[in-house]
Amino acid sequence: MITDSLLKQVLIEQRELIKPSPEHIERELIEKIPQFHKLKHIVVITGHRRAGKSVFLSQIIHKYYGIDEVYYLNLDDERLASLKSEDMNKVMEIFHILFGNKKVIFLDEIQNLENWERFVARLYNQGYKIYITGSNAKLLSSELATLLTGRYVEIELFPFSFREFLVYRGFNIDDIEKQKAYYKTEIKAQIRRLLDEYLIIGGFPENVKYKEPSILRTLFSDVITKDVVHRYRIKEIKTIKEIAHFLLSNSTNEFSYNRIKNIYSLGSVHTVKNYVEYLTSTYMFFELSRFSHSLKEVHTKVKKIYVIDNGFIDAIGFSSSPDYGRLYENLVFIELRRRGADLYYYKDKRGREIDFVVRDKRNIKDAIQVCFDIENNTVLKREVSGLIYGMKELVLKNGLIITSSVEDRKSINGFNIEFLPLWKWLLNLKG
Repeated sequence: MITDSLLKQVLIEQRELIKPSPEHIERELIEKIPQFHKLKHIVVITGHRRAGKSVFLSQIIHKYYGIDEVYYLNLDDERLASLKSEDMNKVMEIFHILFGNKKVIFLDEIQNLENWERFVARLYNQGYKIYITGSNAKLLSSELATLLTGRYVEIELFPFSFREFLVYRGFNIDDIEKQKAYYKTEIKAQIRRLLDEYLIIGGFPENVKYKEPSILRTLFSDVITKDVVHRYRIKEIKTIKEIAHFLLSNSTNEFSYNRIKNIYSLGSVHTVKNYVEYLTSTYMFFELSRFSHSLKEVHTKVKKIYVIDNGFIDAIGFSSSPDYGRLYENLVFIELRRRGADLYYYKDKRGREIDFVVRDKRNIKDAIQVCFDIENNTVLKREVSGLIYGMKELVLKNGLIITSSVEDRKSINGFNIEFLPLWKWLLNLKG
């Protein structure tokens, strides 16, 4: 049982840890907070471990409230490992004793507290404004839906975007855009050089700072052990780890549950589905369904797999040299997810493919192909052909091919194809 003395120590020390630091850049998502912070709704911030959720909470506190207006509790603190939901009354009492009466509370990594949703529901009913973070999307959504349906809004926090990465590296992106300085040879060369770095090391803040692959190897292992094996009481530890490495080594490729079942001699496809769902719930991986007008086919056809950050591909992958085509495609997927796109991939019976199809409710909005090796005529012909055939079926007139360097517009067989370099697309530069 945790003592009052230890609780006081933890709460005071944690308050010191959320003070602003000059090495932390402001996250782009901070712009979404004004539309939520005046609502009564609980604000739920989900994302991968070490993606920056605690720093993001700190930025919300200092930009929209002030440290003296809030309570803050980080449940990922190992000193709170024994904390139970029934202990939270004591926590609230000590908050009142130490910091006075507040009506805004920030609860970091809430999934570490069993039955937390009842405690949060009670706070909500008492009139508290609540911000919570968690590293397990499916766990949070299912528990929130139990008691708090319609009373929360959710925000996904990803590792640094390329724009944030540039800001961290000292670029003033706003000035570059206003002055259109990206047309200058020197600036463009710097941006492209930093894109090459970002493609390999990814956007996890600690790895951006230290550029040490062992950071991501440890993080990968911790997620599987803490957020999957321990949480779901998995006995086949070796198997779940091997499946995680299989998915990582096959990122951007199609996979099937049945194939994984056969490779690892598992008893049923249902077991594989559960294992993959556990891994995706941690934000380590994302499944991408093949587009179909039939909802049944969307759920039953093979899927593609993507990883949360390119840095994992480099740190844990088995390739001796970077596969830029794969890195480009994975990065585009993550950026589209960051932008909130409803995503699919398209593939016809002859194997012609579109990397990403973006749907807006019932309508198909965009068709996007990713082509690193665009100077190769065979590759270019295949990518354009796949895009056009898919656009015919999807009834689209405009398509996009994201390239390494080519910028152009072409009309091919009555279809408008835009070619845009990856760096420009990531920065949303059109001019």
